[in-house]
This record gives sequence, structure tokens and C-alpha cells, in this order.
Amino acid sequence: MGVVGIAVLAAGTITTIAAPVSLDDLAEDIANRARLGMEARVVYDDNILRLDRDQPVAPDRSKDDVRTTLSAVVDVAQRVSRQRLFLRGAAGYDFYRENRFLKRERIDATGGVDWQVGARCDGEASFRYGRGQTDLSDLGAPVRNTRESRTLTLDGGCTLGAGLHPEIGYRRRVIDNSAAVRLRSDLEAERVSAGIAVNRGGRLGLALALSSEALDFPNRPLADGRPDATRVRSATGRVTARGAALIASGVLGYVAADSRNAAARDFSGLVGGASLAWTPVPRLRLRASAGRDVDASGDVAAGYYLADRGELVGRYRIGRAVDFELAGRIERRRFRAVDLASTGARSFDRTAEARAALGWSPVERFRIGLEAVHARRTTDALYGTYRSTRGMLVLGLAF
Repeated sequence: MGVVGIAVLAAGTITTIAAPVSLDDLAEDIANRARLGMEARVVYDDNILRLDRDQPVAPDRSKDDVRTTLSAVVDVAQRVSRQRLFLRGAAGYDFYRENRFLKRERIDATGGVDWQVGARCDGEASFRYGRGQTDLSDLGAPVRNTRESRTLTLDGGCTLGAGLHPEIGYRRRVIDNSAAVRLRSDLEAERVSAGIAVNRGGRLGLALALSSEALDFPNRPLADGRPDATRVRSATGRVTARGAALIASGVLGYVAADSRNAAARDFSGLVGGASLAWTPVPRLRLRASAGRDVDASGDVAAGYYLADRGELVGRYRIGRAVDFELAGRIERRRFRAVDLASTGARSFDRTAEARAALGWSPVERFRIGLEAVHARRTTDALYGTYRSTRGMLVLGLAF
């Protein structure tokens, strides 16, 4: 999902153009729910250090490893009058059999309120917190690094006559890294957006939006002593069509990204994409998406990057208790305003991933999952080109 200012409006909610329609968009939303549970994940990865074939392994490290994660899981929503309070996420700990320097807490949780004032005005206020070990493929070196992220999101709007829904939004995101070699990638991002959407009977939605985001890297000084920064501005339009078994959307926009770094190459051009979610029969769900976005990250040594992505997902329900899913994803990222002084500096990377997953719920409150993933990445960085195959077993128990 994009993190910079490419916001659009769809059905009264500010979102980003990189977010495809979800298979779960075709499922019924449960306004009031309380799902608490425990989860255990055991992952075997044959290249957990994300090393290329000819790269040596340090004496105290192991290229393959087993990671065990124990987590508490929560998904709670409660409607109070017109307001809907929610909390969802997981908190746990990663244990490694060999590479114990990677062991770390793993937290990802979002809480907030879907608010409503009167019959015409609504929106969302939420806060998301994440903490855990950064994926080594983005770090530029196999080092211990705790990535902590905090995101505040505020948006709201009111429906006017003829189905018009103007809306404004604000988001602030902060990413901190613990490793000394990653401090230059700490990120502070602030975005404001405004737009208007038209929703025709729930079947057809049209939206236009403008946004501006400041991306600041407080620990990345330039030659003049000022911290590195990038300003991203965008104008975007979106069309969404909904049917009984089909959701389709298309996005087209223009983005300009200007870096404070005089040596950086700025970007201005078209972005966009299309996505389709289809349920041809009740047991089968299909999704396809493709698009180009401008994004930023606190994990890579760059001010921002252009991302071209494509994904195919198919999910089939076998009987009442078994789900089978196949998916494929490709992504190409081209980095701008590259910080050459940082570990892991690169001008591009290309990633391809294939995934198969099987889920089984023998009883209502217990679920078993199996997943196999093969991933490949190519980059011009000294570290980050790799091939990896991993298998995962998941046991989940709801209370």
C-alpha cells in the first residue's frame, strides 16, 4: 500500500491507489464482533539471511533457520450509538533456532473509531503501531534492527445532495530504526488530502482527489546541513463499479515528487492501475490487480521510489472447513534520491513471488494453516539479491 500522497476517494473513504479491491470486500462486514485468540507460527526458511548464492555465511550465522512466533490476536468491534469502536492486531515474539540475534517482539495493531455525526457525516480516526525485525532483504546487511512505526489517520466528510461526498484527510507516520547503520532511513511523513466522491446507488463510484505529503529524513543530512526531504503532490481520479459478484476499479493520476537533494532526480508523470475482484461461484474468489505508484519507506536508503506491481490471487473453498489459495506477485522498484552513504543503497530491485496456502477449520474456534512461498529478488545493491523458499505451519485458537 502506498504511503505517500496519492490519495483518492472511493465510497466516502480516503484510500490509496495502490490498494486493490480485496477478496474480503465481497464478504459481509460484521459491525459488532469480539474475536480473541492465540496463534503459533512455525516457519522454515532456506535463506532467512537473504544471501545470494556466492555470498559467504558468517561463522556464527546460519543461512537456513526455523522461526517460531507465539502471538495473542484480537479483532474487536463494537457499535455504540452511531459510533463504531474497533481494535485489531497481534502481539507476540519471534524465536529463532539458529540466528538468535534476530529474535524480537512482533507487534502490529490498529485501534480507532468509525465515527458518524447525524445522517450525513462520517469518517475514521485510527492509530496503528508496529514493531519488529526489519526484513533483511531491505536492510542492506544481515543485522539486528528493530523497526518501530506509528501512524495516525484522520479523515471525514459529509454527503451533500445528488450523492456528492466531499472529504478531507490527514495522516502522520513516523518510522524509527534501532540499528546504527539504519538511522539515516528514519522517516517522518505528513500528508493532507481533499477530494470529492459521487456514489450512485452503491453500484458506481467516481472520485477526484488532491494531496500533498512531506517526507522528512531527520537523520540524513545533506551537504548544506539540512536534513533530506521530499515533497510529493498528486491529483488522482478513480472509478469503482460494484455488482453482486464483481468489484472493478480503475485509477489514473498525476504525481510530482521533488527532492531537497540537489543531486537527486525528481519525478513527474502518470500513475494509476486497475483491479478486479470476482466471485463466479460462491466457493471461488478471484482477484487481479496491476498498477504504478510512488512510495516511500523507512527501510530502504532512498527518498522515494516508483513501484510497478502486479498480483493474481485465487481462493477456493472445499467443503465447509477447507480453503485453498494460490497467488503470484511481481514488483519492480526504481529508487530516487538515493542515499549513497547508507548501507544498502540501490537504484532498483525486482521481486517475484509465488504462494500456495491451505487452511482447515475442523471446529469453529480452531484453525490450521499451511503455506509455501518461493521468492526471488534481483538488485544492483551489494546485498539483497537472493532466492528463498519457505514453508509455514499456523495453529490458531479463538476464545
